[in-house]
Amino acid sequence: MKKEDLDFFQKWFFDYVNQFSSPDSFIKENIELKIEHTGRVQKNILELAKSEKISKEECMLAETIALFHDLGRFEQFMKYKTFRDSESENHALLGVKILNREKVLSRLSAREENLVLKAIEYHNMMEIPKDMEKQSKLYFFCRLIRDADKLDILRLASEEYSDEDKSLNPALELYLPDTNGYSEPIVSEILNNRMAKIADMKNRNDVKLLRLSWVFDINFPATFSLIKEYGYLEKIISSLPDIKETSLLKRHLENYLNSKESGTIRSSNEI
Repeated sequence: MKKEDLDFFQKWFFDYVNQFSSPDSFIKENIELKIEHTGRVQKNILELAKSEKISKEECMLAETIALFHDLGRFEQFMKYKTFRDSESENHALLGVKILNREKVLSRLSAREENLVLKAIEYHNMMEIPKDMEKQSKLYFFCRLIRDADKLDILRLASEEYSDEDKSLNPALELYLPDTNGYSEPIVSEILNNRMAKIADMKNRNDVKLLRLSWVFDINFPATFSLIKEYGYLEKIISSLPDIKETSLLKRHLENYLNSKESGTIRSSNEI
């Protein structure tokens, strides 16, 4: 991959999203939300990629994946007026469909094009398919985009929960009740170092726990360091009710984060 390829993709992306511009404030807010998210995920993925000491060409490939990882969000929102996949369609698969339809990646080699498309397809799955580990380079980039994406969503969540009086965005809102306590299956998953499942969420507190459980799907030492540096987990935890379960979960999550950030996990660079 060459610098002119990345420049072409950047220009194509902004030409594409500009067609969704609108004077309607609801549409404008949400289109801008995803454009800004894309830029931050690109910044995140480049920082993580550099920490793994990969080549400049591979860094540009990582940036391309980040640039297009949420491409499907724009058509999804305009068609359904929501970002909830469960009430519309899988935005990752929609993005892949658009890239194939427009032949955007045709200037890349077949291997690079497949890598970008697969990394986008798998970025929002509950987990990467196990057989993907056999394809070390693809597996690496799949984990890279998942970490970069989660970093920004955790940032957004920590800001949102710090100002819960702010009006909620209907395109993102899950409309779960604001009741006390947590769902037992979600607490159990966290205490067993596993990501919580969307289907187990029963109230707003569960949504926060689900975000916190993403720490168990983080892959790179640099990601753990950034999560700790910016205090994302602490900010989300501070918005939870002051009950016994919260103290237990806080201690468990902090211990896990500290152990990973200290370098007890192996570097994921298998390229």
